[in-house]
Amino acid sequence: MPNIDLNGLEYILLLILIVSFLGTLVLIPLTKAFGEKFNISDVPNKRKLHTKSIVRLGGVPIFIGFLLGLLSVFFTGGLEPYSLENISSYGRILILMATAIFFLGLFDDLFKLSAKFRLVFQFVVASIAWLNELRIDSLDLSFINQNYFELQLPLIISFLVTIFWIVGLINAFNWMDGADGLLSGLLIILSISFFIIEYSNGVQYLVCILASLIGSVTAFLIFNYNPAKILMGDSGSYFLGFNLAIISFISSTDAKEAFDFKVVFLIMFIPIADMTYVILNRIRKGKSLFYPDKTHFHHRLLASGLNQKETVKIIWGLAILLSVIALVIENILNPIFMIYALIVYYFCDVRLKRMAKRIFIGK
Repeated sequence: MPNIDLNGLEYILLLILIVSFLGTLVLIPLTKAFGEKFNISDVPNKRKLHTKSIVRLGGVPIFIGFLLGLLSVFFTGGLEPYSLENISSYGRILILMATAIFFLGLFDDLFKLSAKFRLVFQFVVASIAWLNELRIDSLDLSFINQNYFELQLPLIISFLVTIFWIVGLINAFNWMDGADGLLSGLLIILSISFFIIEYSNGVQYLVCILASLIGSVTAFLIFNYNPAKILMGDSGSYFLGFNLAIISFISSTDAKEAFDFKVVFLIMFIPIADMTYVILNRIRKGKSLFYPDKTHFHHRLLASGLNQKETVKIIWGLAILLSVIALVIENILNPIFMIYALIVYYFCDVRLKRMAKRIFIGK
């Protein structure tokens, strides 16, 4: 019988995944009951898709499940390599600042903070991260010109790029939370993509963090898929958006390498493109950037006649396709996986299936 090392990284990751999943799964019904008792719910309006009030405290079980997943390492006997004292200082800042962002979202879910206060708080947290050297200092531009490999950023440019990257992605993910299960599934896909990259790079503390995120959000998706029984609220979208914003560049910062923009951009393309389109559209129409509307990607798909499930599956399929392309570019996956991803996207996109039916069947 082979000697199994229960303190090995793979078994620790499996434990983290299971504990974060079960922790969130158990806490969601309790959180839902609490929200219903104290009427902490998202009320329907002409912009929102749900037709009845739904508890908006889903970020709480996600956050607690995430912490439980990480704390489970204490019970493996193999804590030493993953303890706060031994992981990168950047990992410690990530967890601390993500906690601060979670509480910002939680207070907004409970008391409805002003948009300006939330934005200022996000800038403050992002600035603290930058001051602790969690920053984008250089960009890998080899995809533009092989002879111009790395662009070093002056200090002030590094500050501005890092701050706007973090704050922009926090709000981009928050804005994507507009259809049942959409953001939950998207975050799982993106987290798995970063997990594969960091696992192949051997960044152990990051794969532990990502495993805990994947476990907790997967459990949440069970209750959040259409028809949603609970919403993640700002506490969930802010917390998860901040984590992915930092994770997208933390390993390059940790290893003192240039930020590989092309790979990260492909993985994050959907929230980035959605936010860019919405902002430009609001500017063109002379509206406030904080003015809510129905011009997001999922709103436009719904307006074309698709239902929520079809809309969500199309966006998930596109996210999988783009992530696979990024992993192929990174030489982590074989190019054959692009064909598999195209097949997955075909089955996710009801429009393509209808088109194929008209071509081959004539209906």
